[in-house]
Amino acid sequence: MHIIAILAMDHSLLIGSKNGLPWHIPEDLKRFKELTTGEIVVMGRNTYFSLPEKFRPLPNRRNIVITRTEIEWIECFSSIDVFIQSMKDQNIEKCYIIWGASLYDQFFKLNLIDQVELTLIDGTHEWDIFVSEFRSDFHEVSSVDFEQWKFITLIRNS
Repeated sequence: MHIIAILAMDHSLLIGSKNGLPWHIPEDLKRFKELTTGEIVVMGRNTYFSLPEKFRPLPNRRNIVITRTEIEWIECFSSIDVFIQSMKDQNIEKCYIIWGASLYDQFFKLNLIDQVELTLIDGTHEWDIFVSEFRSDFHEVSSVDFEQWKFITLIRNS
C-alpha cells in the first residue's frame, strides 16, 4: 500500500494551533481537496472532531479514524497495525494521512510513509502543534513556489 502524508508546516515544523490551522491558504485547501477526493483519508480522533461539523466526515472520501475510542458512524481502527492489516486484507493501494501530529509522527517513525505532499509556509510562527523532523528520510521530486509558501512533493529515500 502506498501511504501519502499531506501536511502544511512552517520551517520550525509547526503544523497547527489548538487543533486548527494557524494559516488560511485557499490554494492549499484546494490542493488538499484535489488530492484526496475519492480517496481514503486517515486521521486521529482530535483531528476528526476539529473538522467543522458540516464537513464531518469529509465528503466524497472514505474517512478513517485511528482511535482507541469508537466514534459512532465512522470507520475506526484501534491502532496503526490493525489499520494496516485491514487495508492489506482489502487490497487497498493508496491512502492519505491527513492530520494529527501524533499520527504523523507514528507513521514516520514506523517508516510507513512513502510520499509527502508538503505545503511549506515561509517563516516560523508561534503556535503549539509540531511534527518531528522527517525530511532527512525523503528527497524532493517537485516543487512549486508561491510568494509566501511552496508545494513540495517528497519521496522516501531508498
